[in-house]
Amino acid sequence: MPPIRSAGSAALLFSMVLLLSACQDPSGVGLELIGEEGQDPNVVVLAADTVMIGEADEITGGFADGSSPAQERVLVGAVTDLLFGDASAEAYFDVGPPATIPNGFRDRTITSATLRLSRDYVYGDSMQTLSLALYQMADDWDPTGAKADTSFEVGALLDTFEIAAADTLLELDLPASWVNANDEFLRSDTVLTAVDGFQLRLADGAMTNAVIGFAMPDSELRLTTAEDTVSYALREVFTHTERGEAPAPPPDLLFVRDGTPEVAALTFDYDNLEGLALARGLIRLTIAPDAVESSSSFARPLPQTLALFGITEDDARFGITTATLDEDTNSYTFANTSLTSILQDVLLGNPLFVRFEMEATASPVSLGVLPLVLGPAPAEGEPDPRPRAALTVIPVN
Repeated sequence: MPPIRSAGSAALLFSMVLLLSACQDPSGVGLELIGEEGQDPNVVVLAADTVMIGEADEITGGFADGSSPAQERVLVGAVTDLLFGDASAEAYFDVGPPATIPNGFRDRTITSATLRLSRDYVYGDSMQTLSLALYQMADDWDPTGAKADTSFEVGALLDTFEIAAADTLLELDLPASWVNANDEFLRSDTVLTAVDGFQLRLADGAMTNAVIGFAMPDSELRLTTAEDTVSYALREVFTHTERGEAPAPPPDLLFVRDGTPEVAALTFDYDNLEGLALARGLIRLTIAPDAVESSSSFARPLPQTLALFGITEDDARFGITTATLDEDTNSYTFANTSLTSILQDVLLGNPLFVRFEMEATASPVSLGVLPLVLGPAPAEGEPDPRPRAALTVIPVN
């Protein structure tokens, strides 16, 4: 059967793979593969045939209230990074009322409004101070599917603030003029359409060397009246990011930068493996954290979770699974029954995908760099550091 040639038929077949995977879990052979590559005679380790930088849309917009698509973080700031390219970020967010409000709140005048932003991320110098400017949005905007290079129209400047990158909770008091102008809207049923939200960015002319991130599910707009304090969620969120060119990586490494369309694209040569029956198949990436670490206060957090996608001949993308960084082995391991079924189909001559792609998960957005180890090939009996598939073969009696 030739590779799939239409996104529609690919979707149908991939749905069938997921259904079959859910119904039949292979035997437990090979379930504990860390440290066993090259030792278990039933495990075939297959180094990737090609590893390169691919490209996919970098989606940074979404919803922080559990709606889909999810996005839990916004970024703001700028860094000068000679190793991995300069980066900058601007944050956008809109407000939504809580499910319940105190009796009488709608009848009382709002006396103050404070944005409370919970910082959970720093890329760059954590000792920096940032001069940030808060703007109100000029019109309604939609974060759904918004790519990192999207821009939305911004209205008037509300205020500027001096922020320490190390602070974990930022409290930005909104000016009385904004509170007075939006008081009735904030207390009404029309708040979702009448108040268009905010943009937070570096103040014009400001210099800094840090990008900070805020956990939006833990952040809020706190409104105060003479009798009440009510917290509105920051539900619609988006980050505009820009990243400059980076120098070429050293030999045997590939740098994949988040905040850009970059992804790691892998193919495998399955020659001489046709017809093998698999108990399990996985894909593993090894990284070199030392390649991105700095001896100073300049932080480059590693991506904590990667997503694995299968790509059809027509460039349709299908999510397969995710993998979390194992700090003990400096590796990510993609493994589930769907991946086993996909690899089994390849060995049976029915390939669904022409390549795999890996990237940091869309949420929470970050600027991390994935320092992917490409080589060298291992000595006999040593573990393979290259991007690889580990195929646990069912022995034939």
